[in-house]
Amino acid sequence: MPTPIDSDTTSFLILDIARLLRAEFERRVANASLGVTPSEARTLSHVARFGPLRQCDLADLTGLGAMSITTCLDRLESAGLVRRDADPKDRRAKLVNVTATAAPLLAQLRRIGDDVRSITRDGIPANDWEAFHSMLKVARDNHLTAHRNHRATGATSA
Repeated sequence: MPTPIDSDTTSFLILDIARLLRAEFERRVANASLGVTPSEARTLSHVARFGPLRQCDLADLTGLGAMSITTCLDRLESAGLVRRDADPKDRRAKLVNVTATAAPLLAQLRRIGDDVRSITRDGIPANDWEAFHSMLKVARDNHLTAHRNHRATGATSA
């Protein structure tokens, strides 16, 4: 019989928490009748957080494919929540921006996100949570640095 996989490793725990956070956020967005789907809400939130963004970069952030992100952006644009402008650095590309119309919806999404995050923090002392949060940022930055280094190495060796 094979040795069971330890589901309490750091990677499994982080992935489980991310999956549970996303599922709870999506459930609450769906139940809130906000006029957007959970994937549209995530897309809009990413644009608000990182924008303006190229559509391809937005697809990477959301995990949606090119066709799915285009459909999602079409709906958000039709609702007046985002606009797509030509990228001044590459006229073939589009930059996605949040419009002022999105502000009330983004405030509602922020409240939903805060509520979901409070579930994660429940029972964890504030000092422990802050230390954990700081360590997560370091871990994320370690991976971003490794990713950038990999891309730079791959680009020079090609």
